[in-house]
Amino acid sequence: MKNKKILLAVCGSIAFYKAFEILSMLKKEGADVYVMLSDGALKFCSSLGFEALSDHPILTSQSENWQAGLNHINYAKMDLILIAPASVNTINKLANGICDNVFMQTLIASNAPILIAPAANTKMIEHFSTKNSFEFLKSNGVKFIDPIEKTLACKDFGKGALADAETIIYEVKKSLNEPKFEGKKVIITGGATIEKIDDARAITNFSSGKMAKALADEFYFASADVTLIASFETNKTPYQTIKFQTSQELKSAIDENLQNAYMLVMSAAVSDYIPKEKFTGKLKKESLGSNWGLNLRQNIDILGSLKEFKNVKKIGFKMEMDAKNALTNAKNMLKNKNLDAVCLNVLDDEVKFGSDVSKICFITASETKEITLNSKQNIAREILNLAYNL
Repeated sequence: MKNKKILLAVCGSIAFYKAFEILSMLKKEGADVYVMLSDGALKFCSSLGFEALSDHPILTSQSENWQAGLNHINYAKMDLILIAPASVNTINKLANGICDNVFMQTLIASNAPILIAPAANTKMIEHFSTKNSFEFLKSNGVKFIDPIEKTLACKDFGKGALADAETIIYEVKKSLNEPKFEGKKVIITGGATIEKIDDARAITNFSSGKMAKALADEFYFASADVTLIASFETNKTPYQTIKFQTSQELKSAIDENLQNAYMLVMSAAVSDYIPKEKFTGKLKKESLGSNWGLNLRQNIDILGSLKEFKNVKKIGFKMEMDAKNALTNAKNMLKNKNLDAVCLNVLDDEVKFGSDVSKICFITASETKEITLNSKQNIAREILNLAYNL
């Protein structure tokens, strides 16, 4: 979103105060945010609060000034218009081309993509006129962020509350991104496997899952149908998330979701060895003695077991600590597991377990590309772009 011009259009709604958080979050993401308030919004608040957060004058019917460039033509020239909260009045007016004030004039003067986050009483949203407006606007390319079902300000319970700010930011990013993976199902795995020794102890590793989360986000922004299979805790996400702990749970989740998938990005860190048996309860050192051996067996090769899925593009991740042999090992993995690409990650003084930065060597059968040290979000975006050309 960096330097993208976004017009935040705020309608009259009791949820108007959430627009302050949305504005702040958009700016933190690097967007150049303009604000426009409807006459209905001015009944709930003044423009002063938004002026404190915005770097630009606030456009309202009271502040319009053609000599100063504060008008519906200039504020229509945006990369995206986000109406949040959006009232039923504005939605129905927009669908019918009614521009009887500067707020509506700006919306109708713009050819920018429009993203609408409604907030209203459930009965108003479900009224036939509003439903017709929804369908008409959607058919003309307008996108909606569904409201939340909860007890509303009017004490009615129903679907009408403004979506949370995090969800809105997700959808803004998606609207501004090129839909490279539109209609394509992409499965991403991430985090460490956890293999129980007993009910209190386990064999695992230090994988944080941060790269997997970044990849899931980026593929979602590129309009993919994302399923994230993760062992780590995730906050509210707009895509499907399936939790796993053991290697077998991970494999089962992949097998159940791989049908009709376009791509699998396997960034989960799977244990090479697991206990031969799981002990019930908690092992006591008094009964084990001063020395105790744990019997391990080689774990299943999840990626290697997926060769039958020839129509699914597969990207594996390889973590190495031996820089000398890392590239050779990664190329062997590419060939032996019949993968389309391998992302090689060599731990060093700059790249550590759980860090927010990484550097990746993206390896295919025909070439090797270096992605230099950067944030994992930016690295994920680079991987997505390279995956697009597989």
